[in-house]
Amino acid sequence: MTEPVQSACSTFSANISSLRPMLAWVLSQIEESPFQQPELRRIEVALEEALVNIIHYAYLDQEGVIEITCNYSPNEQIEIIIKDYGVPFNPLEKGQKIDRMAPLEERVVGGLGISFMKELMDKMEYSREGDANILTLKKHC
Repeated sequence: MTEPVQSACSTFSANISSLRPMLAWVLSQIEESPFQQPELRRIEVALEEALVNIIHYAYLDQEGVIEITCNYSPNEQIEIIIKDYGVPFNPLEKGQKIDRMAPLEERVVGGLGISFMKELMDKMEYSREGDANILTLKKHC
């Protein structure tokens, strides 16, 4: 029998001073999860990368917001939905697999953070709905 999904949503200003409060809020939503500390850290790193990208690039130096929804299915998965109303950007089209062992002069600039996100999470999904970018990060328990 599947346990009910626990869901919470919060809205933050899309600025760097909101980064720590956003991360703390998400982690507080999953503190009762069966994730061990290493997995929680992986979720936090992936989330931080996504949020920093939105903060730096989505609103082109204008005021903006980031809406975060956490859906947690006990013993199944955590789903973090990040919504912004900035310029369209699909991270799944970027951030190809990067050879981190390649010499620096052979590496392409950019995309490393998105590559990390893909490695750290079990699934990433992107959609553009109206004027909103919606990035969903999923991690199985």
